[in-house]
Amino acid sequence: MRRLRRAPRASIVVAAPVGERERWVSIAGTGTVELDGAHDLASRLVARYWDLDDPNRAADLAGILAEDQVRLVLHPETVNRYAY
Repeated sequence: MRRLRRAPRASIVVAAPVGERERWVSIAGTGTVELDGAHDLASRLVARYWDLDDPNRAADLAGILAEDQVRLVLHPETVNRYAY
């Protein structure tokens, strides 16, 4: 976060897992550190991907929500993709 605040350039690459045909997407642009909304985002993502009836997962979410969180937001300037 210190680097992002000093020079707000950021990028991310998402690639297919090993063993699958090659494909990826890369996004580059400016990044910001947002102090609000992280808990809401975590709660929405957890509800989508985790079974919160599982006590272990519910405890994991409680642990996330008990900590101070920030959101790192990437504002895209370029998007590249490749699919074989």
